[in-house]
Amino acid sequence: MEKRDIALKQLRASAKLYHSGDYISSITLAGAAEEILGSISKIRTNINELKKEVDYLKTVYDYFSSQKPNDKNLISKINRVKNELKHNDSGVNNWVEADFENEAVLLFVKAVKNYFSAYDEMPKDKIIRNLFNHLTL
Repeated sequence: MEKRDIALKQLRASAKLYHSGDYISSITLAGAAEEILGSISKIRTNINELKKEVDYLKTVYDYFSSQKPNDKNLISKINRVKNELKHNDSGVNNWVEADFENEAVLLFVKAVKNYFSAYDEMPKDKIIRNLFNHLTL
């Protein structure tokens, strides 16, 4: 199965989970799709949504502070919730505090935008399109 199709399956499942209120599972699947589609977009267009977000945050740091974090630190901050939900490097039963619904929205939208950037079209899947349209209106 092509990575594009895998990412679309993940996005479709993420949309369904979002509608059911399971934001944590929605984040995990949207995050996986966002990574796949972000890599494809980066190769095809030399940019993806994560890079755009990093570049934007750098301008904010430039405006408000003389010291800005490097790309790796910004990416770590951007992906904190997604990675906290996927990994437990410490082995400790840590508490994860976040606005899970908002994180699900952000990752889902970034994944769809990466798809559009990579393929110059919106996903044809009705469930994905409907949620994207609902979230971005």
